[in-house]
Amino acid sequence: MKDSFDFIVVGAGSSGCVTVNRLVLEHGARVLLLEAGPSNNNQIIKMPAGTLKMIYGKTPFVKRIRSMPQPSLGGRAIDVAQGNVVGGGSSVNVMLYARGSRLDYDLWDKATGGAGWGWDDLIPYFRRQEGNQRLQNEAHGSEGPLKVSDAPYLIEADSLFLRTMQNLNIPYTDDFNSGNLHGVGLTQSTVYRGRRCSSADAFLSPILNDPRLTLVTSARVNRILFEGTRAVGVEYVVDDITHQASTTGEVILTAGAFVSPQLLMLSGIGPCKHLEEHGIKTLVDSPGVGQNLQDHHVAILSATTKRPIGYFGEDTGLKALKNAIQYFAFKNSGPIGSTGSETMAFVNLDDPEADPDIQIYCIGAMWPTVKRGPTDAVTLMANLVKPLSRGTVKLRSANPADHPEVDLRWLSDPSDRRRMLQSLKYLREIVATAPFSSVIDEIFSPVNQIQSDEALLDYIHQTTESNYHPVGTCRMGQEDDPMSVLTPDLKVKGVQNVRVFDCSMMPIIISANTNATAMAVAEKGVDHMMGKISLRTPGRQTSVSTAESTRS
Repeated sequence: MKDSFDFIVVGAGSSGCVTVNRLVLEHGARVLLLEAGPSNNNQIIKMPAGTLKMIYGKTPFVKRIRSMPQPSLGGRAIDVAQGNVVGGGSSVNVMLYARGSRLDYDLWDKATGGAGWGWDDLIPYFRRQEGNQRLQNEAHGSEGPLKVSDAPYLIEADSLFLRTMQNLNIPYTDDFNSGNLHGVGLTQSTVYRGRRCSSADAFLSPILNDPRLTLVTSARVNRILFEGTRAVGVEYVVDDITHQASTTGEVILTAGAFVSPQLLMLSGIGPCKHLEEHGIKTLVDSPGVGQNLQDHHVAILSATTKRPIGYFGEDTGLKALKNAIQYFAFKNSGPIGSTGSETMAFVNLDDPEADPDIQIYCIGAMWPTVKRGPTDAVTLMANLVKPLSRGTVKLRSANPADHPEVDLRWLSDPSDRRRMLQSLKYLREIVATAPFSSVIDEIFSPVNQIQSDEALLDYIHQTTESNYHPVGTCRMGQEDDPMSVLTPDLKVKGVQNVRVFDCSMMPIIISANTNATAMAVAEKGVDHMMGKISLRTPGRQTSVSTAESTRS
């Protein structure tokens, strides 16, 4: 006999935790939350400095989706790390709190025919969720459960980067989340008193003991169950035992830009010919499922420094012991409480007045993938935040246990290649400018001998990495758009009672890290589903008001 729930949410990541919180607390719903990964109850997740050890080490909290070999990258296959734990990406990411620009969301609104997805429509949700420790204004809230704070620990590399960028005529900003990204400044992060504040901490922990919530971890969902075109439940596997759960309400996918389209296709919703190739009966021929894949990716410059300006050696020997004592004895302070990325800049190298398309990180360490003996070093990364290249997600097989087939197609658009090359040259200009230039010893990635555009592009092809922000594979759009998968209220077109509340809904990737947006989208999605707001039509505004945005 199937267990029955009011709603079933697939994926306990950033958007999934918000979704169940609102359904349980505001609507009194009985909710089943299914998560493929384990619990987030582990100390390495709580400590901000544990991020790189999770992403580049071996833990059960990260799964790596390997792409197909990429012709545009000389045949390289790329591993894209994704959270595989309660809290999803918010439990393993660098905790940077960013929203993108006003233009990003206004383009969403245009893509949906003005249905209510502009910057002003999303701001109330950002404010409601945010517990900012410094900012309280029309763009920021200070009473929400998601704690956002300034960097608790700064290194000399941060000061050098800030001053150097200003010498390059990049203005200083004290807020990257007001809708205008231009400038250089200190980051804010989802860190509170030296500990990570994930979506699970903010939204799931308060309801974990609520009898209306059922959380099942290490659960792989095989498919959505339908009666005709109406979703009635899901099939999932735990410890090799297959279960079924039914719902009287809706199935909500919050499994991310790789798994959500995979689940739709396994359930018969997707491009008809592709489904037939894998012996899956088509329920809805939806050609846009798995299309429109977008991701940020980076150009990397690493250099040794003449003296310590960063984090080298802080995790070994006596320094590691001292830092551990400082962290655990003195209110989570010191390097262990740091995200490792305390400064950034947003620039547009083609037109300084236009919306920024490059995000620059400064990290006071050698990047883990750079092959060089350990030493004092600094890494600059230029992140292409407005890529024009588009990839795909397809089924590898009809077996739900197989990862999907991911074709990233980075740099397949000529504009992306040109801007990545331009950004790498700009990183060289940064380290050649005072005061940064005074501490640089040797640029070793890319080495100075690499000078021609062709050679620099080849270096990018060999070294570019994901910034881990895949989006767009179940994009929303207007009802008559044949390639949109979702209506503007995030319903899956062609069926009843299925919605998608994760980053796969984005028609266009935002110009910054995606975690904060994933959470705001989920809450807005719940309000649409529960009838609290309606889609906007010309001359009618029905989005949640700013006055409401202070409720937690």
